[in-house]
Amino acid sequence: MIKKFKYTIITLLLLLCCGCNQYNEFLSVHIIDIGQGDCILIKTPDSQNILVDGGDEDTYKIIRTYLKLNKVKNLDIVIATHLDKDHIGSLDDIINNFNIKKVYTPNQKDDSSHYHNLINACENKNIKINHLSKGNSIHINSNTIIDILSPSYIQDNKNQNSIVFNLAYKDMDFLFTGDCEETNEIEMTNSYDLNNIDFLKVAHHGSSSSSSDNFIKEISPSIAAISCGYKNNYGHPHKSTLDTLKKYNISTFRTDINGDLVFYSDGNKIFTTKKYQQ
Repeated sequence: MIKKFKYTIITLLLLLCCGCNQYNEFLSVHIIDIGQGDCILIKTPDSQNILVDGGDEDTYKIIRTYLKLNKVKNLDIVIATHLDKDHIGSLDDIINNFNIKKVYTPNQKDDSSHYHNLINACENKNIKINHLSKGNSIHINSNTIIDILSPSYIQDNKNQNSIVFNLAYKDMDFLFTGDCEETNEIEMTNSYDLNNIDFLKVAHHGSSSSSSDNFIKEISPSIAAISCGYKNNYGHPHKSTLDTLKKYNISTFRTDINGDLVFYSDGNKIFTTKKYQQ
């Protein structure tokens, strides 16, 4: 695929003039501002809803409000990228209160209360938990395919077990990385040709454990989004990560600065309806 200029700004005035329904024809990626954690909503033009992660136990009301404002009642797919509390803490409440078709996790178990809450919520609604690993694919529709790039095997480190997937929508590639680390990045770049990535959800809230120079250089996205809490205790995003993204001229947007982030795509370009601060 030939790389194109893929990021444009459409003003909020245009959105108001044309009406919100116009944007239902586009793929949309919503990085929901839940503080220090991850929760991502992906909406397809044919009204399929994918939720990636669910923040910690205290973020359910934020997620519920966001989903309802976006008229989401059903979730076709829920992906828990890994078993850390800031990624699955509210998934039990989401499963209890929304219509869920399929749930995916890495092939790992955990002794934590948030993991058992997730398992119990699925059992109570007779939802089978499916496992994803490197090489698996989910065909959403003829224009949209999810390819799983990692993990290839389960380790003790939960972050390294993160489900990393590329969502291909027509000519656009969106890479979602969970909390994967540099070892995962090395394996992925050795296994796949990733030089056509257009959008990157930056791994591990911008931690220096991820987003290595070689990885960012290889995938060279046009846009990067970081989900992290305002003045969080971890210092995320780390300066080294921001410096690497800046080095490769990647337009980088953060929830701790902008709040919720929403990106749209027609399959040939990516755009927003707000002028986010970088």
